[in-house]
Amino acid sequence: MEIISYDDLRNIVKSGDVISIAALSTGNLPMEVLKHLAEQHDEHGNLDNLTFVVANDISDFDDGFDLDSFVSRGMVKRIITSLMVASPVTVEAVKNNEIEAYFLPQGIIAISYRDQAFSSPGTITKIGLNTVVDPRLSGGKVNDASRDDLVSLMEINNEEYLHYDFPKIDIVLLRGTYADEDGNIFMTHESHLGEGFSAASAAKKNNGKVIVQVKEIIAKGSFNPRDVFIPSELVDYVVINKNPKYHKQVIQTYYDPALSGHHRISHSKEKFLEFGARKIILRRSAQFLKRGHAVSIGYGINNELSNVLREEQADHLVKLNIDTGIFGGIIGSRNHFGMNYNLDARMRHDMTWDFIFNGGLDIAFLSFAEIDKAGNVNVSKFGERMNGSGGFIDISQTVKTLIFSGTMVVGSESHCKDNELVIDSEGHSKKFVDTVQSMDFNADYSRELGQDVYYVTERAVFQLTDEGMELIEIAPGLSLEKDVLSQMDFKPKISKDLKVIKSELFQENWGKLAETIENNH
Repeated sequence: MEIISYDDLRNIVKSGDVISIAALSTGNLPMEVLKHLAEQHDEHGNLDNLTFVVANDISDFDDGFDLDSFVSRGMVKRIITSLMVASPVTVEAVKNNEIEAYFLPQGIIAISYRDQAFSSPGTITKIGLNTVVDPRLSGGKVNDASRDDLVSLMEINNEEYLHYDFPKIDIVLLRGTYADEDGNIFMTHESHLGEGFSAASAAKKNNGKVIVQVKEIIAKGSFNPRDVFIPSELVDYVVINKNPKYHKQVIQTYYDPALSGHHRISHSKEKFLEFGARKIILRRSAQFLKRGHAVSIGYGINNELSNVLREEQADHLVKLNIDTGIFGGIIGSRNHFGMNYNLDARMRHDMTWDFIFNGGLDIAFLSFAEIDKAGNVNVSKFGERMNGSGGFIDISQTVKTLIFSGTMVVGSESHCKDNELVIDSEGHSKKFVDTVQSMDFNADYSRELGQDVYYVTERAVFQLTDEGMELIEIAPGLSLEKDVLSQMDFKPKISKDLKVIKSELFQENWGKLAETIENNH
């Protein structure tokens, strides 16, 4: 291991390199390294044609340095990622075919480094079959500029698999809290662990270089050796952070010891969710929970499920999981997104996907952008937005029970009166469409997998059946034709035993979720 200055980076990172960054938003993001690489390009103009491989979205939603900083400078050839919601300049460049872009499943990207490290001929898996990443659809290619086939279909023992062929890693840019004098990396203050160990291993297998940004160098033996996250043998260079702005633990703060599991808080910093359509949806969705369930919390509306469980004093009945490796505790949302307190455990990102892929979860709560007449779901592409699906495909093809949650119409307004739902004004875009724009969840394939699938909105609840979408519940006070069916581009099958959603959900205070979960068998 060699301690270097930021000026030395220009002699290490070269044009044409494939660069891996193991980070989520600001968490674990070596932003000061990115800052100096971008500024060195401004000065010398000798760093371009880069490929970035990032399993997750990276940004601080501020004026820091991220993908946009490199794309706006013309430094990027290709991006391989699962999610892109915080990089508007990059999204526009993708739309304009100025750079290549591939949206692939987050879990597959995270575990692909291990496959590279032990010389596997790519990642071979069923994850992604019959979705947008299947080469029979788009192979994960986002635009016309993306011509290389990174995903291919193959057959083993008469069964279909996808073969993901990721480029070999030249440079890994990582972040830790401390490095000791030998170069061992500790993640003491970080909010999650990430997949940095596996990414470093992949780079070393390819004779690449591993660069780690840390807060400071500590004496050898300062910490228990069991706390080493990346051993010195995998680390080539260490740079020391100079400006705390570029080493924030999460978007909202430089460092909070509760976010790294060093103490527990007695009360959440987040207020309970205001009463409205979102809370109604979450209350109804949560009724599918059973005591002891291992629960995957997706982003979007479901990130607030933890909030509702706390309000209902039911959070102790289930075990929440975020696919970044966070188990249990209080999962923040809205302005507290990424601020996860009172963790039961945290795990390496790639190992978390091992847990998920091998049946560790009982139920998953996922969002939707569009649902079509067959029950297929689009979460990654709608209107002018081009997000990618994150871990949606990985999870939705792995978990036994799936709950897709969201409002029925974009932009609609409603309120509750006398425990009934009243639609004040209709929105501007229907979510229940004839055909989804992106096949992120394939309903036919889901039935082959034997999954139980429900779609929950504030107006109605649907179930996936062998005959397609079936309407099984309607909100109290609504007209079936005017408020539900007319807001869909197709007519679903209507259950002969159509029920009314319990009216008690449509009031300010409820208080019966814990009892419901306990009574579910």
